[in-house]
Order: sequence, then structure tokens, then C-alpha cells
Amino acid sequence: PDTRQALTGLFTEKPQSGEVTVGENITFVAKVNAESLLKKPTIRWFKGKWMDLATKCGKHLQLKETYDRSSKVYTFEMQISAAKANFAGGYRCEVSSKDKFDSCNFELTKPCVPFAVCSSADGNDDSGELDFSALLKKRAVQVHSEPDVDVWSILSKAPPSAFEKIAFQYGITDLRGMLKRLKKMKKDEKKSEAFLKKLDPAYQVSKGQKMKLAVEVADENVEVKWLKNGQEIQKSGRYIFESVGNMRYLTINHCSLSDDAAYTCVVGEEKCTTELFVKEPPVMIVKNLDDQMVMKGERVELECEVSEEGANVKWEKDGVELTRDESFKYRFKKDGCKHVLIINEATKEDCGHYKVKTNGGESVAELLVQEKELEVYQSIADLTVKAKDQAVFKCEVSDENVRGTWYKNGVEVKPDPRINISHIGRIHKLTIDEVKPEDEGDYTFVPDGYAFNLSAKLNFIDPPKIHLDCVGRTAESTIVVVAGNKLRLDVPITGDPAPTVIWTKREKVISEGDGRVRVETTTGHCIFTIEGAERQDEGIYSVVVRNPAGEDTADINVKVVDVPDPPQAPKILSVGEDSCVVQWEPPQFDGGQPITGYVVERKKLKSYRWMRLNFEPFPETTYEAKRMIEGVPYEMRVYAVNSIGMSRHSPASQPFVPVAPTSEPIGLCVEDISDSSISLKWRAPERIGAAELQGYGIEYRREGSECYNQIPSLYEALGLTERTSATIRDLNTGDKLQFRVRAFNMAGPSAPATLAQPVTIREIMQRPKIWLPRALRQTIIKKVGDVVNIVIPFQVLWTSVLSYLKHNCNEKFSKALLVILVKEWYTVHDHYRRTHCVVSDLIMGNEYIFRVFSTNLVGLSPEPCTTKDSVYIQKTGILYKAPNYKEHDFSEPPKFTHPLVNRSVIAGYSTTLSCAVRGIPKPKVTWYKNKMDISNEAKYRMLSKQGVLTLEIRKPCPFDGGVYTCKAVNDCGEDVVECKLEVRSQISKEEKKDANI
Repeated sequence: PDTRQALTGLFTEKPQSGEVTVGENITFVAKVNAESLLKKPTIRWFKGKWMDLATKCGKHLQLKETYDRSSKVYTFEMQISAAKANFAGGYRCEVSSKDKFDSCNFELTKPCVPFAVCSSADGNDDSGELDFSALLKKRAVQVHSEPDVDVWSILSKAPPSAFEKIAFQYGITDLRGMLKRLKKMKKDEKKSEAFLKKLDPAYQVSKGQKMKLAVEVADENVEVKWLKNGQEIQKSGRYIFESVGNMRYLTINHCSLSDDAAYTCVVGEEKCTTELFVKEPPVMIVKNLDDQMVMKGERVELECEVSEEGANVKWEKDGVELTRDESFKYRFKKDGCKHVLIINEATKEDCGHYKVKTNGGESVAELLVQEKELEVYQSIADLTVKAKDQAVFKCEVSDENVRGTWYKNGVEVKPDPRINISHIGRIHKLTIDEVKPEDEGDYTFVPDGYAFNLSAKLNFIDPPKIHLDCVGRTAESTIVVVAGNKLRLDVPITGDPAPTVIWTKREKVISEGDGRVRVETTTGHCIFTIEGAERQDEGIYSVVVRNPAGEDTADINVKVVDVPDPPQAPKILSVGEDSCVVQWEPPQFDGGQPITGYVVERKKLKSYRWMRLNFEPFPETTYEAKRMIEGVPYEMRVYAVNSIGMSRHSPASQPFVPVAPTSEPIGLCVEDISDSSISLKWRAPERIGAAELQGYGIEYRREGSECYNQIPSLYEALGLTERTSATIRDLNTGDKLQFRVRAFNMAGPSAPATLAQPVTIREIMQRPKIWLPRALRQTIIKKVGDVVNIVIPFQVLWTSVLSYLKHNCNEKFSKALLVILVKEWYTVHDHYRRTHCVVSDLIMGNEYIFRVFSTNLVGLSPEPCTTKDSVYIQKTGILYKAPNYKEHDFSEPPKFTHPLVNRSVIAGYSTTLSCAVRGIPKPKVTWYKNKMDISNEAKYRMLSKQGVLTLEIRKPCPFDGGVYTCKAVNDCGEDVVECKLEVRSQISKEEKKDANI
């Protein structure tokens, strides 16, 4: 039993021994718990001591493996299907995982079925069988009827060189176990004074490997001798002597069968001896025997080839071994690795199955001997045909009942729609329609039951052919090459005899040479080369191949593609406050590839640096550029892009200045209206922009029309008016017109300001209005003789009659009451939009009545709404005194609510330092670098927005590193915050490569 079985106990379920009947199935199961394992366990199944069953998997043996994630248990199964008698025996299952190991032995038995060897002649039908007998040298299982034979007594008396022969004779398969047990049977020798450790009784080594024998002597200075079969071994390349301290070594390199001997180490008068067994590897059959059919009396040679020279083989006929005792009938020949069985004059009795055996395999062939000879009246003849012709092989034999088989290059020919096989009487025909190049070969007719054949060759005359499809192109295909690149066309051609090749372009022959455009011809290929393709190389190239069988022609269209030409100079369609719309024409030549887009660049007029506006190609020819500075002149240019690359840039556009139109005028209203004119007024736009306001344009349209008309009478040199009011005359009475006003600057018109609704051209009849000043709403006292000048404003649309009345009160005082008889109400609110109001400036002690008109652009409503009751203003003496409140002091000293943070940046990339401060009144902020004021330096830009302070450092260099301080000061105090800025140098590409290396 295997002593390693109880080392760790990895198995949770071990495979159990079983019994199976021949032809039935059996499964052995082993389970391993992987919960405590660091890696997946590895399992191996063995039969006997050493045969690994992983190499025997096939139709009779399957190995399976499953894993249960919940229980973390691996289940391994060995399934034996359709069991055979030779499957019985001892088996072993080994499992290992890193430094852990476990194994288990089990038996497979059979009920009442004798154990026999099952092997295969060709090794195909029995793949997966558990037959390991062929792996041992000359080993076969023999069933003995002498159960009382003592094998070990025979081994103990036999020399070591006969062990393997005895093992083969008595069916001992475990040679290593035999040697171990034999060593235990030997008696221990007496303790030696010269040797501390002697040689082991026996060693075993495989042929071709190295063997090292070691002894330990008592005296480290003593000399030793090594003997082989009693003869002293001389030092050579194969035998190496070593002396290390008390150890003495004999190393034998590349062990051969001649090294299988007894070795002795001699020290003075004492010696120790061991046996070295050289195990010969199994001899394999490299080339199998071939079936043969001969006529009676002919010579037969059955030949095979084995893996080693001089190896012994065994010949059998129908299971009976052929020996040299019958050399008068059979001869055995060895020629290196070849073994030949020769039968000089074959007879009918020689028919049968012949088998050659080695210790590593076997091969079987069938020999058929025919007595009657078949006569051939007409043999098949060689044929030479062209493509799509018909080939007919015809032969005639003496026996019309004889059938036969046709072969092509050793492979049986099967009938199909193109190949016809016929047999009429004594004539056998093979007809091939529309012959193809693959039909060329050697054709053979073999009559059934006769040991001869008829052969002929089919030769195919191949007209020249250009195989453009071999490189993935068709005859009308187009070859695209980028300008400046190399074009090399390797066109396969066929033809027998070899065809001549002619390349032409526009009926001009291209000769072979070393020019930029050249052709070359090699066996099976014609090569066309263009070095540094140019636009003039574009066109159709024709290739013609000719030979006596015909010719073939193909046209190849070569297209040279390049980057496109630059577009024309772009035009500026319109400009805005920080944008413009640019348009350009596509390039005249697109490079042979569609334009995929355009790249737009801009620069300031006085600058030399162009800035790219789009990094992905823009597909249109109109582009809106944004984020420009208003009032700064710019230029634009455009690149065209196709699949090859980017063109040169276009000429720059005319300089332009981004200017936005003004906002629309505000407060557009009707100031006055008559039967033929209207007066409009408005206020200037809220936003004028950087450009100067050029004026206003007024337009009108009739109700129901969509087209606005300009007012020609208002137009000056530019057709605009600079005033914020205008009167439009010569209008038709009763027309309903809609008016709008637009402001103009160099960027164009603004959005229009439009009246809310159309206006009817008709004079509005209104009652006169008196605008009585507040000063006249009280008594005016003057001395006699003073001049009284009273100005009373009023509004009237026609001539009114004014009456002045004067009343004398008494003699002492002269009091005049000026009464204006206009029969008009006082207007307290005009164009008031709410439905309630407060009327002020009324005189206490008076009584008032109020009325309300509704009004629109046409005029007042016909009838007013009048209050039912009058309102009397009481005279009161109440005086309101407002309370006094102490004003709160909101002032506070500056305080940074967010400090500066230390930063580390890369040189050349702009960076910012930010902090936040509060304080009332607003503090004054000063920035310092290393305690030096930097407020007036152009490299720094200071920003402040709602208490957030930002210092922008444009493209810093290592010199800009240091301590930056921000100081805020107001009347209540000051506060300071600082940070450290580190500027790192950029790493160049060469330094990056050195760092990577």
C-alpha cells in the first residue's frame, strides 16, 4: 500500500473498489474539500504503479471534474465505458495542492472473466483502452497453469541481467517493485572499516540518461578504483571520477545497454559492488505494414520501420509466431530501422494476416495471393488536355465479369456530375468533363482480386491566367495609393509554358528597368512598382500574359489620392458682439477623396499667432466663430481635410471687427396723429455696444400684410435719422398701419421695437385741457400798480375762446378772481394703468367730483364713468412727527473667509491663486510676491468678484515660484493671507525616454 495515503487526508470521499462485467460501465468518484486549500487541487489517476490514465482518455475512459461553490467541494469522476477484460487490476488516485498530498488505492475486478491483453493493430479503434502491457519491453500477460512456481526463488538465484527476461516470462509488470523487494531479500554485509557508506545493491537508469554512483570512505585521502565487470574503468568523456571530502563519485554519461553491468569500488583490500540496470525505452513502429496482393509464385516483401536501429521484433502469421527454424520459407531482414519479412515464392497457403510486434506496438497487414492472371487487351494511355475539354481513360481486360476501382494519386475516384465511371463488357471507362487544373495527376485502374494495376497520367495544358483574385482584387478593381507612397502590385500568374508579361498605360508599354515606374517578372508572379506615387501616375494599367495556349488580360485602375488643395479665401457674412459668421468655397481639387470637413483658425490682426477654433473637422462651409473680443480686428483662414490629411491653409480673410448690433429702441409710442400724419417717439437703446450708433430706421406695413415699407422722406445719407422722434406725413386717412423702429450701427440693424397694435390714421377729437400750475391754485396778492403776468398752459386741438372775468369786492381791497371758462375737467392722471389711484395736491375746504375715461392708441372712450357722490376735503390741523431711529453701524474690518492654498504647477501652464474676503466698507486688496508689490506687473492679472479674489499667473516659469501674499485693508483694519507656489520644469521627450530606459 502507498504510505503517503495518511499524510494529510485531503479526501472527503475516496474511490471505492468495484466489480464490472465486460461491456458494462462503472464510475469511480473522489471528493476533495478545498476550503482550506490555497489553490485548486490537482488530481491524477493511475493504473498499477505508474501508468497515467490522463493519456488514455477516449471512448472507453472519461475523466470529469465539477465544483460546488456553496460547499467548496471538488468532485472528480473516472468513468469506464464498455469495459473489457484487461481493464481489471489495481488503480490509484492521487491529489495534491501546493505542499499537501493524499492518495488512495482501489481495485477493479471482473466476475468469472479471465484477464487477457487487448491491443490494436492501428491504434485507432481502441483509443482510451487501459492496456499498458505494450509499454513494457517484450511484456505480455501469460496465463500459467503452475501456481506453485516460486518466482522469487528463481530471481534470487538468477543474475541481475536476467531479471527483465524472468519478469517477461512470468508476467511481472512492476519491475521497480521487484528490484526493491529483491534488495530486501539480500543479506546485510558486515560493517566495513574502509567504507562508511557503501553502494546500494542495485541501481536502475533509463537508456541515454546520466547515472551517478557514490560511496563514502573512512579516509578522505585514500585512493579508490572503479571496476566494471571486474575490469578497471579508465577516465574518459563518459566516465567521470570525483573526490569531494570523504565522498567518491563515478558519473556515467549517456548510459547505453553496454553499461548494464556490475560496478565495484575498491579501497585497498576492501570493495563494494552494485548492479546497474539500464532500462531500454519501448520500441515504437514508425511505419506500418502495407496490405499486398500478388500473383502465385511472386516474391513478397512486408516492410516496416521502427524507432530504433537494431531493435528486436516478432513476426506472426494469423497469431502464430514465425521463427528462423522455418527460414527455408521465410527470411527476416534488418536494415537499420527497417525490418523486412521476405517470402520468395508466394503460394495460396501464404494468404493471411501478418503481424509485426515490438515492445512498444504492433502492425498488421493482409496478404492476398491470386492464381489466375488477368490479360490486358488495351491499357490506359497518358492524356494531355486543355481547360474545359473532356478526358477519357479507357482500358479492356480479358474477363468481362471483372470489376475494378479507379484511383487518382492513390485516392479512390468517386462519380459526380462531372466524373463518370462506366463498365460495359470488357471495357472500363473513366470520363472527366470540363477538365480543371486540379484534375491533373496519376490515374490508376485496379481490377478487383488481381495483384496488378493500370496507370496513366493526365497532363493539363494551362493557358495563361492572371489571378487578381488571389490578392483579393477583381479585374475591374481600383488600387488606391497615397501620393508620395510606394505602390507594389504582386500579381500571381499561371501558364504552361511560362507566359510573357506586358504592362501598358494608355497604349504605352512600360519596360522593365530601374525607373520610378517599373515592372518585374519572376516565376509565377509579375510585379508592378511605383516609387513615390504622383498625380500623373493615376490611370488604367493593362497587363497582358501570353503563351502558346492563349493569353489573358486584366485592367487595373490606379488612383492616386492626396491632401486637398487649400480652400479659397473665406468671407465674413456677419459679425456679432463676440462672434462672426464666416463662409468659404470648397477647394477646386479634393485630393481624390471626399472632403470630410474643415479646420478654421483665427488671429488678431496685429498678432502672429493663429488659434485653431475646431479640433474635429467641421463638415459645413459656413462656420460661426465665438468668444472673440468686441472691438478688436481679426482675420480668419481655413484648412480642408480629407481621409489622407490636411491641406495647406487658405489665404486670410479681410480684417473684421466683432461688433454686436444694439438692443432694440425702447418706449416706442404715438405722440400725435392726424388725418394724414403721425408722430412717433422712442428712447435710445439700453445697450449701444462698442460701435457708434449710426441712426434709426422706421418702417411700416398695412394691417394684413407681412412686408414692411421704409419711410423714404426720413432718410439722410445713410437712410437713417439720428433723432428719437419722427413725423410721418402724406398718409392716407383711415389706413390701419403697423410701425416699427430699428437702431443701426456698423454691425447692422437691431431687433425692431414695434407698436403693440396697428394705428388708424385719423385725427382724434379731444376736449381742450388746462394744465393749471400749483402756484395758481392759491390767491395771488399784488400791490396796486404792479404788473400781473399769469402763464396758464393748456392743450387744445383747435382754436378755443378764452373768457376772463374780474370781480371787485370792496373799496379798500381789490381782489381779482380769474376764471377761465373752458368747461373742462382737471386731469389728475394721464395714461394711468391701475384701477385705483391716489389724487394729491387737492385744496382743503373744496368739494370735488371725479370721472374716469378708458383710453388706447385711438383715443378716449366716448363716455366717462363719474362718481355718484362728491368728496369734500376737510381742513385739519394734525401734524405727523416721524420717530427717530439710531442708524446701525455695519462696518467691520477685513477678514479672509477662505485662505490661499499651497500649489505645485508645471511651467508653461497658466495657473490661478484664489481666496475670499469680506469687510465693510469694501477693502482695498494688494497682492505681493516675496513681499514685493506685483499690482503693476503685466504678467499678473488680479480679479475680484463678490468678495472672491483671484490672482492669475500667465505661463509661469520656475522663477515665478515663491511666497504669494494677499493683503486686504479698509478703515476698520486689515488682514493678510499667504501661500507657497512651486513651479516645476517640464520633462522633455528625451528625458522621458531616458527615464523609461
